[in-house]
Amino acid sequence: PSRGLGDVYKRQKVATLVLDDPTRRNAMGRAMYAMIPDLVAEVDGSPDIRVLVLRGEGRDAFCAGSDISEFQDHRLGDAHLGYEKVEHRATDALAACRVPVVACIRGSCMGGGVGLALAADLRYAADDALFSVPPGRLGIGYSLNAVERLIAVVGRSSAVELLLTARHLDADEARRINLVHEVVATDRLDEVVAERCATIASLAPMTLRAARAALAGRPDAAALTAACFHSADLVEGILAFEQSRPPQF
Repeated sequence: PSRGLGDVYKRQKVATLVLDDPTRRNAMGRAMYAMIPDLVAEVDGSPDIRVLVLRGEGRDAFCAGSDISEFQDHRLGDAHLGYEKVEHRATDALAACRVPVVACIRGSCMGGGVGLALAADLRYAADDALFSVPPGRLGIGYSLNAVERLIAVVGRSSAVELLLTARHLDADEARRINLVHEVVATDRLDEVVAERCATIASLAPMTLRAARAALAGRPDAAALTAACFHSADLVEGILAFEQSRPPQF
């Protein structure tokens, strides 16, 4: 589609969700946010999928943020409450996805784009990536949901500086404050992300699910951790170790 989200593309245990509006640098409209929970549910319902990659279409942007052309109708006054509910459902769906979520970031990653990236477990950036949290330039209130995730990822000090200055960060500075996990040459980003996803896909899915629940402080973390000890994954892991071969989960 020329505007919206691409389908969830599935290949070798990895699903890819594409933010697809390159003419507007993949800015997120309300309808685009609304599509994300259903697409994540499709991944959750596919037992063969082990990783979800979130990326922007084209080479210029991961996501330029929320579509400002909609603000007049959807973010003035109390209208913002409905808009934020839709946006929160999108980021919460990504954060609660059954499998690890990897953000593949090339070019601009601004505002709402940062919010989407923060909902991922891992963030890999090209060396041309540029980040900003710019609500101060627009006069909007950055959602509490996004602020909490920002603090959890970069710490309060860096979050304060990003929110109160609205300045741009290049990829290396984003790595320094832990906004991204790794920075690679632009022409190697797809290769590196594919390698990282292959590693994740080779690991025990129940263990990863339990670890993500524990890291997020979710109430089901204890039950998911206990379930690992009753799983075929653990049986296979022990057998593979004893036979000196890679496990097949």
